[in-house]
Amino acid sequence: MKKKLTIAFVSTTAFTIDAFVLNHIEKLSSNYNLLIICNNAQLLKNKVPKNVILHNLDFYRKPNLAIDIKTFFELTYFIIKSKPVLTISLSPKAGFLNSLSSFIARVPYRVHWFTGQVWVTKNGLAREFYKIIDKIIFNLSNHVLVDSHSQRKFLISNNIILKNKSSVLLNGSVAGVNVKKFKYNNLNRYLKRKKLKIPKNDFVFLYLGRINKDKGIIDLINAYKIIQNSYLILVGPIENKNIKKLIKENKKIIYAGKTTKPEKWFSVADIFCLPSYREGFGSTIIEAASCNLPTLGSNIYGINDAIIKNETGFFHKVGDISDIKKKMLFAIKNRTLLKKYGREARKRVEKKFDENLITKKLLEFINLKIN
Repeated sequence: MKKKLTIAFVSTTAFTIDAFVLNHIEKLSSNYNLLIICNNAQLLKNKVPKNVILHNLDFYRKPNLAIDIKTFFELTYFIIKSKPVLTISLSPKAGFLNSLSSFIARVPYRVHWFTGQVWVTKNGLAREFYKIIDKIIFNLSNHVLVDSHSQRKFLISNNIILKNKSSVLLNGSVAGVNVKKFKYNNLNRYLKRKKLKIPKNDFVFLYLGRINKDKGIIDLINAYKIIQNSYLILVGPIENKNIKKLIKENKKIIYAGKTTKPEKWFSVADIFCLPSYREGFGSTIIEAASCNLPTLGSNIYGINDAIIKNETGFFHKVGDISDIKKKMLFAIKNRTLLKKYGREARKRVEKKFDENLITKKLLEFINLKIN
């Protein structure tokens, strides 16, 4: 019997693995030995097949020379010991350390998945530093995947990657959407609204994700301040004390905390908002779309791939509070149009972003490269 080849997925956090690659891992585990290397790997124990090996490695998200050097040596040792034929990294820190470790360990095939650029919102030396990191990741990889076509064009135009060593799986995203899990649920809408004391016919804006400045949350809150007969629900971890203060100051803003079941929140709202300054693709947009929810998003690369203008949602100028407010008011006045956009959004997800379509394409990519 032919011995199974080993593939390692490397990520800074278990959350990234949970959110993006569980379907890939389930399908790949039938034909390959799989390793998952990340922070708090044990959290994935009941979410991956039993034959998948989980290895905890304490990545530190922010730059920290001492911790990063220690992590680098531990990762290199484990990769040499495990002898994978392919490593796939997600997230910048994991990508940088894994590209170095896998290169030193002579892993035959090294892949990084670009899901957005840290340096886009930075200036000066910080911007150049993070651009160099991305260039190193690319140069030490045999190939890179990018989670949107517009992001790939952006990276090529900025001389970070090359056309012949990069690709996007189908229409973009890392994982696609589980269309059976993410679907509109009228009972869920009723129960959630009742619990939050939101009247049946009042308009609801929703944001779901990490709550920080780069996601445009401050702009969204400031745009929302004077809008009447509506609610703004924010779901996710707050990463900025100033934002926490802004939320407390506005009684119409409902902070619902973190969630492990985002699919239950999309049914509550009338439109999803993603006013981000940088986004690789905007996975939450297609998750919302799968629940018949259109999106109002900033007009930037990545988000451009997830929304079809005036068909599944619409755009506002990035960082423009006045334009965000204008589009929010437009949304409230055009509920029938939003429902139409929501139906079209669901159809588009079923056709182009079903997770099984993305997984099938990834398997084809891997089989072509290492077999």
